[in-house]
Amino acid sequence: MRTDVCIVSEYEIAREGLKNILKSEGFKIVDLFATVAEAVESSLPQDVFIVLDGFPVSEQARLVKEILDQFQTSLVTVLSERFDVNAMIACFQNGAKGYIVRSMKALPMTTSLRLAAMGERVIPSELVDLFSRQPLSELQGAKPSGNVFPGSEIIKSGSDMAAASMDQTPLSPRERDVLRCLMAGYSNKLIARRLVVCEATVKVHVKAILRKLNVNNRTQAAIWASSRGISEAHLAP
Repeated sequence: MRTDVCIVSEYEIAREGLKNILKSEGFKIVDLFATVAEAVESSLPQDVFIVLDGFPVSEQARLVKEILDQFQTSLVTVLSERFDVNAMIACFQNGAKGYIVRSMKALPMTTSLRLAAMGERVIPSELVDLFSRQPLSELQGAKPSGNVFPGSEIIKSGSDMAAASMDQTPLSPRERDVLRCLMAGYSNKLIARRLVVCEATVKVHVKAILRKLNVNNRTQAAIWASSRGISEAHLAP
């Protein structure tokens, strides 16, 4: 995983806030810039993880390309103030590893950033909502607005994530409770205490969740659930 991070955002408050969040997650902030032009002119290492934060959707794809033209082996992720499917497609086509909407809570956002820093493709949960409102065939045939490339192949790659809701998961009711606790970052011990079961039972449930969702770890399970709009647990002590 890339732990050296460069944050590019025109807003100082956003830069400082994101810096503090990522530092608390074990990332090392190597530089902060207000513009992509400043980053391109800098001496950043080629393998840095670059986060573009808060730029207008009309500029995101171009900025991704400018960054990767200069730092070709870097990993670039876009933090967007709002979801725009055409901007997302163009960003991925220009080489972005992640497209994350800032409206999500801190834990899913940092988990998504961690996955992107590992080189995984990260798409926003809003894409799933789009599938639920509009048939895939229409999305694939739609003409993009502006100077954005058509991107049905990106939409196809996201179709595997389009399960509609928790009710359609292969999990039992108790496994769903445990999954929500995983989203909240609870340890097995805390899950056991709050669900009033023994810790060994929690371990069995976690193992079953990972197997049924076809994911490798708790973080990926939390991302799976977050991408489908599932709410994390808020259990009383």
